[in-house]
Amino acid sequence: MTQPREVWSAQLRILAGRAVEEAPQVGFAEKVDRRGRVVRISILAEVASAGAGAFMDQFVRRIGELFDPTARSLTGAIKVAVETTHEELRVWNRQHLPSEQAMYGVSILIQRGEELVILGQAGPSVGLLAGDAGLAGLRPTSLYVHRSRLDDPVSSPIGGSDPVNLEFAPGPEASDGWALLLTSNAAGLFDPQRRVTLSRLAVDEVLRHLYPSMLNLRDAAGLIVSLASAAPPPSSEAEAEPEDGVDDGDERAERSSDADDSLAQSAQPDPADQARDEGDAGGLTAEQRFDSGEAGLSDGDEPLEQSQPPARQWDVVFAPTAATELEVVGWPVNPFVVGRVDQAQMIAPPVASHSPRLSNPIMKLGRAIPSLLETRREPAVERPNIRTRGSGARAVAARRAGLILIAMLVVLASVVAVLLGPSLLQSDDDQFRSRVERARNGLAASQLAVTTEAARLAVEDALSEVELALEINPLAAEALQLREEIEAVLAELNLIQSPGELAVVADLSRFGPSIALGAIRFGAGRAFVIDDAGGRVFSVTGDGAVAVIFLEGELLGLGDQSRAGRPISIAWQSAQTGNGSSAGTSEDALWILDSHARLYRWTPSGVLLVPIPELVRLGSVDAVAATAANVYLLDQAGGAVWRFALERSELSEPVRALGRVDLLDASELVASVNAAGAVEFLIASSDGRVRRFGVNEELPLALGLEQELLSPASLSLGAQSGLVYVVDRGEGRLLAVGPSGEVVSQIQSAELAELRGAWVDEQSGQIIYALPASILTGRLPARQE
Repeated sequence: MTQPREVWSAQLRILAGRAVEEAPQVGFAEKVDRRGRVVRISILAEVASAGAGAFMDQFVRRIGELFDPTARSLTGAIKVAVETTHEELRVWNRQHLPSEQAMYGVSILIQRGEELVILGQAGPSVGLLAGDAGLAGLRPTSLYVHRSRLDDPVSSPIGGSDPVNLEFAPGPEASDGWALLLTSNAAGLFDPQRRVTLSRLAVDEVLRHLYPSMLNLRDAAGLIVSLASAAPPPSSEAEAEPEDGVDDGDERAERSSDADDSLAQSAQPDPADQARDEGDAGGLTAEQRFDSGEAGLSDGDEPLEQSQPPARQWDVVFAPTAATELEVVGWPVNPFVVGRVDQAQMIAPPVASHSPRLSNPIMKLGRAIPSLLETRREPAVERPNIRTRGSGARAVAARRAGLILIAMLVVLASVVAVLLGPSLLQSDDDQFRSRVERARNGLAASQLAVTTEAARLAVEDALSEVELALEINPLAAEALQLREEIEAVLAELNLIQSPGELAVVADLSRFGPSIALGAIRFGAGRAFVIDDAGGRVFSVTGDGAVAVIFLEGELLGLGDQSRAGRPISIAWQSAQTGNGSSAGTSEDALWILDSHARLYRWTPSGVLLVPIPELVRLGSVDAVAATAANVYLLDQAGGAVWRFALERSELSEPVRALGRVDLLDASELVASVNAAGAVEFLIASSDGRVRRFGVNEELPLALGLEQELLSPASLSLGAQSGLVYVVDRGEGRLLAVGPSGEVVSQIQSAELAELRGAWVDEQSGQIIYALPASILTGRLPARQE
């Protein structure tokens, strides 16, 4: 008989998001076939019904008990074990409620000596087989996934109403490969990139790599088994020297012949074995075949005579070690036999015997509920025996109930006194201070609320507390000032509106991880948006078509000799004026200003570098704006806005349109022509200010906000209402501000928490929102249309 080889394996069980030691889904068994070779099976099962978890360990143990390689081929023995268990479970399930039925999926790995491993699967299951690492460190892998689907007959669970379908797959020829068995809910982890990563790992690194991803599963289990062929340790007989110094050549030749036969034996079933497993049964069930004794015979074996005593099975004599390798790392030992056999001896010749009758089912069925066909002559419920009590006993019971009621009232009064006593004993000044403090806490809590409705409720509670405080002391200046602050915050919250239904126009995440959309402009049916992180300008049409029209580092200019810098500002210029007449340009264009103080003009025909005349007169070039006939540049260092008239697509000499003002923190510029034909400028600053200028004067625009702007950006002016629209990136909101600075409305929601830019088209009633990696559209709120 061949000695068993040591096989390295490890398991992992995730339950409710944490790793646990108990894993009833996993089991191992070692049996001896009819030629004396040790066969090892590794089992990973999973539940496929609500009531299967209670019998998981019994199911795994039953598969190991029924596996008998002395009677059949390896695949035939597994098939008989699975089909027998399937029939036992079907009997159980027919006699129990659906919530108590037990159905399973199983993956079984079969290993015998130097032969190729075999993977058997039935029901929901996942198996990944990996071979030896190649020159590039990659292992060839084969993935076998069976989820519960109607088009996959293998996924039919063991114990279900459908016939069980067992599928076998041969393993790779491997000296350092491994096999990974998982429950089917972990099949989503094996994307192509994950499989490449796993193919580079050794057997002891696979579960450690999968552990962080499997923590997200509620209940999952995994088993990793090494396919390495470790040579068995030399026996004492092999190490002993022959007597008289003479080597017994006949014994060596016999051992060599046995070893060659063992290596040549394939793990796949022989044609004769397969025919015997599937066709020789004559239509009998697995249990009937065991009863008749057919399962114990194979081709070439003579039937046992009645007078011959039953042959003895292989007896295994073992001396288990104190702690195996698996026990050291925390894995449970073999639930069927001792996981390590140090010495094995043959007690009887290798003659297959009758398999015993299957008298131990997977579970004790019992009588959980009575059969509907069962007749009962006695009532299911016995008639109660009611005894009357005398009048004295009833009086004692009544007094006892009265005492209990009085005690309960005393306890209730004590609880009320403890809860309400301090407030009743407080003075008016203490109650006033307490309510003011609660009002301040409520106002602070509104700033931390996740939704607008939660913030509004917190502010309303704070207002109620301060009103109660003013009833105690109506002239307290502290409470009066706090009420004004709370009312201002509540009024601001009441202006917040939902953006309504949002539609995704374009998803730009495919352009790379380094993307952060910013300022947005609209013209000629397109939206133009700057990518602050990627140094690009995108053009997005109404149907979602995206194109890159400007890229940092691109060769542009005369002779393509200058490289474009990072775009920092864009402005749309229409060829038509407000009265419909043509301006100084013949076609619509987008002006792009880069970080090198270069100005570019984009049209559908291409990008053109436009020189800036007398650039030395400008202290800095920080933003660009445009009207129908002029282009404006923001000079932050010089405190001015310069105007350049447009003549035949060229800029004329600069003229100061706005000068000698504090523009130190200015970052964005928008120019527009009002109803009187005069040009007005909107300038946003990084310090949170938004200012409005006419010709050499600043117009009033004091925003009445209790919560100041953190990072104003993406300014736009309503063509019909004259409202100023500004995005506050720090708070993820879009504000509509009147000519005098009053806030008309705010658009804010969780979907727009990362709002980067927006453009409002009052004519169509549409708003275009720019998020870090996507463009959305929504409707203008009803009160602003």
